[in-house]
Order: sequence, then structure tokens, then C-alpha cells
Amino acid sequence: MQANVGVIGLGALGRPIAELLVKAGHRVAVYDVRDEPVAALKSAGAIACASPGEVARVSDIVISLVLDGAQTDDVVFASSGVLSELKRGAMLAIGSTLSPAPVRKIAAALAAKGADTLDMPISGGIVAAREGALSLMVGGDQAVLDRALPVLKLFAREITRTGDVGSGQAAKLAHQLVFATNVMALLEGLALGVEPAALKQVFKSGLANSTVLQVWDDLGPRWKRMLDATPPGTMPPNMRKDLHLVLEFARELGVDLYLGTQASLIADAGIATGHDSTDF
Repeated sequence: MQANVGVIGLGALGRPIAELLVKAGHRVAVYDVRDEPVAALKSAGAIACASPGEVARVSDIVISLVLDGAQTDDVVFASSGVLSELKRGAMLAIGSTLSPAPVRKIAAALAAKGADTLDMPISGGIVAAREGALSLMVGGDQAVLDRALPVLKLFAREITRTGDVGSGQAAKLAHQLVFATNVMALLEGLALGVEPAALKQVFKSGLANSTVLQVWDDLGPRWKRMLDATPPGTMPPNMRKDLHLVLEFARELGVDLYLGTQASLIADAGIATGHDSTDF
């Protein structure tokens, strides 16, 4: 059955997700602040919209994939935002990595209008997005998730309900903590003098194996660049931005994250061992 789906934010994940939905025959409305990806999706068969609100007006499921909390607030609460146009019974799926509190605030505002929210952070990256093999950690009502599943399964291979709205964000932050420290630990291990190809095979054969290691040849260079120092006042790369969110959430919970704190400080200082190496 054809669904009316909106995608807001056509970046590394949003664009391939929208492309897969168009190829599957759905009626897909798209919006981005940049003209180029909107034009490309329109050429592929999507409906180009001039605002998030216009996307919401023609969609039963809206997927928001913008960068951060500030952009998500604009998508939802601006005068031309989703909240002004989303229909009763429709839903907003928030795929950005934020934290539980802002997603719960959005869910309450949408519920007052009779609309639903899925807290749906994403893992897997651009390669998995193109292959329809992303992983979703979803907070929200099971009945709402069940309604969305036919659409979500077009771009996600693993869909795990984590509990109520907000739990998806908490799960994603926990995931990002483990992921980032895995990347940094792998770089430190590879710096210990053994021929890198041989050492990677040792890791893969033992308990140090990980998905990070398995996809390192494709994604390792991108992750290493995220550990480069950035000029003051500029937005940090996603890995470091997510570590900041992890630490803020841990403080709210009163949980000490000793390893996470050190990893964030090292990453922000641009001094992570091996991040600038061309050997591995």
C-alpha cells in the first residue's frame, strides 16, 4: 500500500532514506534548507516542499533527520513547522540524536494536537542507509510503531523498541559512548608497533572483534577525521557532539562516566592517538 511519507533533512542519512522510499513506490514529500538535495529528490519522483510544515500537511508519517536539538526545535515549533500542520492521527519520527528531554517535550506538544511521536535515533551510517540496513532504537507506543513498521523496514534491518518516548534517545547515547570509545581504543591498539593488517586479524579472531573493526576500511578514515581538532566556535563532528550529549545526560542521571569523560576531553583536544596516522 502506498504511504504518504515526509522526510525533513536530506543529509547523509535523510537523502538515501528518501531515495529508498521513492523507489518503493511511496508518495514522498521532502524538505531541506539546501536546494540541491531537494532538486535531486524531485527529479527522482519526490514532492519538493518549501517548509517542514508543508511536508507535514501532505504526510501521515514525517521523519525528521536534522543535525541537532536547535534544528529539531525549528522543524517542529517554527511558524512554518511541523506542529502547525501535522494532522490528527499522523506521526513524527525523530531520527536525530538529541537527548530524552527535548523529544519528550515535542511528544507532549504533538499529543495535544492528536498526533503521535516515535523517538527513533539511527545507527549504521551512510553505507547502511544506502543499503537499507540501518538500525533503529525506537521509543514510543507499540501500536504507533506497528503502524510505522512497513515504512521503517524499507531502510532499517534492525528495529528495537526500547520503551516509551525518550528511551530511544537514552539507548542511542549509550550506543554512542561505546562506539566512540571503541574507535579510540582501536586506534591506540593499532599504534602499539605490530603490523596493522596482522593486528586487525588478531583482533577479529579474538574477543577484541567488533563491528567498528569489521567496517574500518570503509568508515575508519571518516571516524578518524572526526577526532581532528576543530576551530573554536565551530560545530564539532557528530562523534564528539554525541559524547557531549552523553555526558550531559549522565550528569542529569547522577552517573559518573570516567572513561567517557576522558574520551570526550581527548577527542575535543584533537590528541587521540592514531587519529592522524596514515598507516591504519
